[in-house]
Amino acid sequence: SRPTGSYGILFEVKTRPGVGTILVKSLSFITRFEGMVEYEVFTKLGSSAGQHGKFKFFDLIASGRVKGQGPNAFTRVSENDETYNSKTYTGFQSVHIPGDRASRSFYVTIKKVPDGEEQPPILFSYPINEDNEGKPVYEVVTSSPEIEIFEGDGVLEEPFPKDGDSPYYRRPRGFLGVVEYDMAPCFPLVNFTGWPCPYMKLTRSPTPKPTLKPTRNPTGQPTTPPVTEKSSILPTLIINQQESNENAGEANLGSSDAAFVTDELGVNEVPDDLLVNKIDETASNCTCSWRTHPVSICMLFVLVSILRHL
Repeated sequence: SRPTGSYGILFEVKTRPGVGTILVKSLSFITRFEGMVEYEVFTKLGSSAGQHGKFKFFDLIASGRVKGQGPNAFTRVSENDETYNSKTYTGFQSVHIPGDRASRSFYVTIKKVPDGEEQPPILFSYPINEDNEGKPVYEVVTSSPEIEIFEGDGVLEEPFPKDGDSPYYRRPRGFLGVVEYDMAPCFPLVNFTGWPCPYMKLTRSPTPKPTLKPTRNPTGQPTTPPVTEKSSILPTLIINQQESNENAGEANLGSSDAAFVTDELGVNEVPDDLLVNKIDETASNCTCSWRTHPVSICMLFVLVSILRHL
């Protein structure tokens, strides 16, 4: 393919109909540069239409310095906070996208460098449909069973200008990168479409309080040998000293290992009519292609993995 590129891109990600809330854990982008690049990632719930350059509507969820991986590999944003030359950077902060057709906008940009230095660009693709050039008509660049990533606006200035019709925007342009996300951050509630994750109600009454004193003296030796608990087929995943089921996925324009992350539950009650479904251990692959300007073909690869904790 023949991608283009500049300072950044503004694009939208939507959950598919009937899908529960997902949690975006990280992003990767593509740059031709193989030196150190300084980046920022901003986001807002919903569409960004009419809000170009208006930072009051956006939250900064990641900033940092990372070594560019060149045009043939993804450059992943850092998950860790960092201080460099007295400047504090923010590791990627996970954000949710509500389920069932809700959306979230992302603005990914590379910061300007001093005069005389080479400016690293973020790469993005030409319109899927050439007839849409210059129009705010955005088609799906790639998708997974849970999300769809739409074309957006290529940004030719940093920071992005407030005038969305200025010559510093090119539309539509396609994000080239990876969106990593948890498919069921509120597991086992897989069709919960709100946020934060609800508490799980107890399925049985708690046991009575123990007596203050033993009712009889203990015996000298146990009458039966202790029972050894058999291990599960799959290893137990422990993160932050907490056991958890997990489901993770990726939507991308290339191949990359899936990221598996767990999250603890939130604080509100479970609606009585919320269904709890069993997730089977499955994996699926999908390959799609589209024509870019002028005639080249790019292959998109979508990898989605679901891991069930037994």
